[in-house]
Order: sequence, then C-alpha cells, then structure tokens
Amino acid sequence: MMNLAQDELQAWLALASGGLAARQRARRLLAHFGGPLQVWAASDAEWQVALEGDRGEGLRPQFGAMHSTALHTLAWLAASPSHHVLCLGDPHYPAALLESPDPPLLLHAVGRLASLGHPAVALVGSRHATPAGQRLAGRLAAELAVLGVAVVSGLAVGIDAAAHEATLTTGGPGATIAVVASGLDAVYPRQHRGLFQRIAEAGLVVSEHPLGTPALPAYFPQRNRIIAGLSCAVVVVEATLRSGSLITARLASEAGRDVFAVPGPLSSAQSAGCNRLIKSGAGLLEHVGDIVESQPWAFSAEVRQAVAPPGRRKKRHSTAPAGFGLLDEPLRDQAPLPEGAGHGALLQPAGPGGLSPSSWSRVSRMLRAKPCDLPELAGAVSESASAVSHTLLMAELQGLVARLPGSLYQWCGET
Repeated sequence: MMNLAQDELQAWLALASGGLAARQRARRLLAHFGGPLQVWAASDAEWQVALEGDRGEGLRPQFGAMHSTALHTLAWLAASPSHHVLCLGDPHYPAALLESPDPPLLLHAVGRLASLGHPAVALVGSRHATPAGQRLAGRLAAELAVLGVAVVSGLAVGIDAAAHEATLTTGGPGATIAVVASGLDAVYPRQHRGLFQRIAEAGLVVSEHPLGTPALPAYFPQRNRIIAGLSCAVVVVEATLRSGSLITARLASEAGRDVFAVPGPLSSAQSAGCNRLIKSGAGLLEHVGDIVESQPWAFSAEVRQAVAPPGRRKKRHSTAPAGFGLLDEPLRDQAPLPEGAGHGALLQPAGPGGLSPSSWSRVSRMLRAKPCDLPELAGAVSESASAVSHTLLMAELQGLVARLPGSLYQWCGET
C-alpha cells in the first residue's frame, strides 16, 4: 500500500466519488494529467480539453467535500496495520480487477493483502438459499480453498455466507475475499459482524466506498462488478429469475470471465435463474475441475493436476452412492494414481494445514475398513479436525475418498 498524504488521499477520494459516468471522466482526467493532484490543479479550460468539451461540473465540487473524509480515512489507516487503501497504480492493486471494464479508482481493504495474490473464483447466489444450496456452496468453497484458490463473495446471507464460512473452516491455503456495498466501518448485514471480523483476520474485506457510507440499494450492483472483476470465473449456485446474482453473472460475462451455474429442479424458484443462465450459454457446473479446465492458464500446474487435467483421466468405479459429487450424478472421471505410488498415496501432498504422511496412512487404512466420520478420524490420529478435513477434501478431489450421507467418509480408491 502506498503511503498517501492527506491532499493526495483527498484527491483520490474525490475522483472516486460518483457513479459510472463520474468514474469514466475521472479515468480520462488521470490519463491526461498523470496523477490525482495534477487533475485538481488543472483549470476548467484544461479539463475541457482533456474531456473533449465535457467540463465535468458534477465532479469539480467533490474535492472540497472530501476533506473530512480524508482525515477520517487517515486516522482509520493509522489505527491498524490491517487497514489499507489501494489506488490505481498501487503495487497491491489486484491485476485481475485492473483488467476489468470498470475498475474502482480506489479500494478500501481490511485484512491480508496477500489474499489478492491467489487465483480467485466467485461463488454467489440467493439470499434465501435452500439448505441443499448452502451445503453445495460450502462444499465447492472448501474444495477451492484446499486447492489454494481464493473464494470471492458478497457477505450476504444465504449462499455468500455459506461460501465464506466454508473457506474459513476448511483450513486450506485459499483465502476468502468479501466485497461489500458499504464503508468498511458499517458492516451490512448486521448479523454478519462476526463473520466480517473472521474474514478480516484470515482473508480480506474490500469496498470502493468511503468510510461511513451506508449500504444503499444502488451500491449492490456496483459491488457485483467488483466481485466479477476480482475473479477468473463466477459460479451461481442458486438464484431466482430476479436475483442480483444474475447481474453479477452478466457483468462477469461482459468482463470476459467464465460463468458457471448449478442446475436445479424445474419446479424450484431458487433454481430458475441458474437454469436460465445455462440455457443462455453459461457452463453447467458439475465439479471444481470444470472451472480449472475452462481456463487452465489461471491456475498452477499443481491445481490442474489435482483436478485431473484432460488426457490423464480414466473411469474409476466405486461403491459410493449418488451424491459423491457436487451434483447427484454418477461419479466423474478421476485422475489415476502415479505409477509406482503406494495405495492411499495422494497425487498431491496435502500441503500446509493437512495431515502428515503417517497420519494419512492411518486414516486411509481406517477408511478401507469401514466408513468413518470426521471426529473419529481426527481422534484416531490425534490431529485437528481441520487438518483431517483438508486432506480428505484433497483425497476426494482425486477420487480416493467419497462423502456419504450422515457426514461419513468411505474409501473408494484401489485397495
């Protein structure tokens, strides 16, 4: 994060105020004059030249109006090392967002800026999600987190909250990023204050709005463009035909991001938006590998191998019941074990937060003997539930373990 003086921060805040038209004018002024202070030092006549006749009257008064906001923001920045302001040109400004059609001129952030260094996937959906939809969103988020992929969502109730919660509790290397439609000192919805704090400690919360900004209805579509812009793909888990998640999907498509949707019953209003997206050309999501395979350049070789890249797949038969995958479909193709690997060996090490090789060996032996739940496995190897869950998710991605009803796990690899 750049160290901003009061006048420079005030200049950025003034340029970032307003809607789409104001942001477009501000970017043209910055490109012409080279920096925010130079913009405000220029005369009205110089502005007209830069804006090709548009005087930008609505933008000019904002500089003085942002004086107190700049002082408040500087005090907020000084209050904690986890408080940040990222402007265009800041080395921490996320590259993916910079390449989107309408990047914010300024981002407020609280948490770990390293979260912006992960490839990111957005998970969005209905605020009135079904229990099945929340479980599915949580499972997909957990799989992405284990792979080191950041999960982006909007801190709303329903699908958003399920995605954030699962990422936080999985213990994988992937972080979660919440994009909010208010200032970072005004948590919305209020019941998510605890979730906000947990994300700020382990991941990142971002907003383009100045401190003190309430969550107004007009700000949510603006927030959605940032969710889409931060991500290489957007997944809609559940959505009605009038859901804001469809706005996020449209913005993602306009930004050149892949859009996926999880289909649902034709009789379900919560699935109607997803079904329409698929009918309109969105990808039908069956597995986290669908996201990786759609744009492999966005992910590391380790991630691509872990989700069984094309050319290395073969059908693995299993006694696991339907429900193994994200959808109630037959088991999908899985990657074979490397030649010479012992039974129960993971294709990829579990990495930080996972089990040691000896603990994994014991867990795999127990699962070959009978289905087990998470507490039983964690107790047997004297490891944390998050470490066991982390490794089981990686094993599940590789077709070695299946999740059964009743929170049980069953071995389905070679014996």
